[in-house]
Amino acid sequence: MTLTTLIVEDDGGLRSSLQTSLERRGHHVLTAATVAAGRELLGAHKIDALLLDVRLGDGSGLALLPIAKELDGETVVLVMTAFADVRVAVQAMREGAHDFVSKPFDLQELHLSIERALEARELRRAVHRLERERLVYRDESVMLGASAPMTRMREQIARVAMSDTAVLVLGETGTGKELVVDALHAESERRDQPLVKLNCSAVSEHLMESELFGHDKGAFTDARQARAGLFELADRGTLFLDEVSEMRPEVQAKLLRVVEGQPFRRVGGGKREIRTDVRVVAATHRDVRARVEAGLFREDLYYRLNGFQIDVPPLRTRGTDVGLLARAFIERAARKLRKRPPTLSSAAESALMAWHWPGNVRELRNAIERAVILCDGDLIDTENLAAEIQSAHFVREQGELSRPSSMPTLEEVSCRYVARVVQAVDGNLSEAARVLGVARNTVKAKIAKSGSDEPPDS
Repeated sequence: MTLTTLIVEDDGGLRSSLQTSLERRGHHVLTAATVAAGRELLGAHKIDALLLDVRLGDGSGLALLPIAKELDGETVVLVMTAFADVRVAVQAMREGAHDFVSKPFDLQELHLSIERALEARELRRAVHRLERERLVYRDESVMLGASAPMTRMREQIARVAMSDTAVLVLGETGTGKELVVDALHAESERRDQPLVKLNCSAVSEHLMESELFGHDKGAFTDARQARAGLFELADRGTLFLDEVSEMRPEVQAKLLRVVEGQPFRRVGGGKREIRTDVRVVAATHRDVRARVEAGLFREDLYYRLNGFQIDVPPLRTRGTDVGLLARAFIERAARKLRKRPPTLSSAAESALMAWHWPGNVRELRNAIERAVILCDGDLIDTENLAAEIQSAHFVREQGELSRPSSMPTLEEVSCRYVARVVQAVDGNLSEAARVLGVARNTVKAKIAKSGSDEPPDS
């Protein structure tokens, strides 16, 4: 995006020199020699950066400062002043200017001041955007569940939230690790500061360092302008590193130093050091100890991130929470579809309880959304649930499941279910295939795997 810069300066030579220098750096430059001309250009264009001389022929350039701020509060204003007017420039900064340079000044110094001011603007924009997103989704941080594992986990969150200790959140895919992080941040003293999130598995290896620590212009081929990293965006707040175990070793080493409180440099940043105050919360679904032993994750970083460990329980261990969550998801799905929330039948709830939920809460949410879509009336019944959930319920109704540890595989459930259908149609495989919506050979194969004594028809 091309930046539009307005120069208000009555020295023609300096004005021309500034214009040429800024245009070479890609700016679209407008110029004015008077307060009146500057006011007119401010009203006619969206200005990104305003360079103001203090003493102009028709008055003080600082008269344009409140006008610029009223038209666009994000316009970056830099004051150019002679040494004798430094006090005036400092006062201007109190009134909204971002920086000042004393004449005569070096062009490189001016460009650096402009870049820093624009960069600070982008940082504020990013923080405000993240804050808006956090406010929109704040209700998602409410973790439903009355089971003992969930009660214990909420107690852990309450104990560690107010400290600045690094937290490692462990749990299977779909258990709600991100909701734990939301709750940790919402209950901490950093709640009014940004919560910045990064899925480490979704960022390519060569961009991970830039993503975390930022880069300067020209640091690599596509670095057309300087960019702040997530540590800077999260300053005074919380940085969530999801799937942290996927991070490559070279970045792990730099992350360790920063987590330990040491300053860092942006990619291509030379000697300029940056310090931030960030609480780091990491999460993964993997066995981190196993990755440490395999040499894929630094042991020292593991211990540094694991200042406090929270294990998110899988849904299959949460008992009646399944029904509680299902009803909450029904309400949410019905609102999205703008329909009256249906009731969950006791048979459907039993079917949900019988399933072992390999995808955990995320899978349950998707299953309920599907059921609400398929439900024509005011009742969600087993027929509205996915076939595998219906099958698990069918087998359980036959008394073949007594405890979670004895639950069969999906393939075993499928074979037993096919065998029961074949039995129900008096051994007619063609009829069973029609009922099941599969090929006749598939029915024969399932029967063979089930070990059923049902004689197949020919």
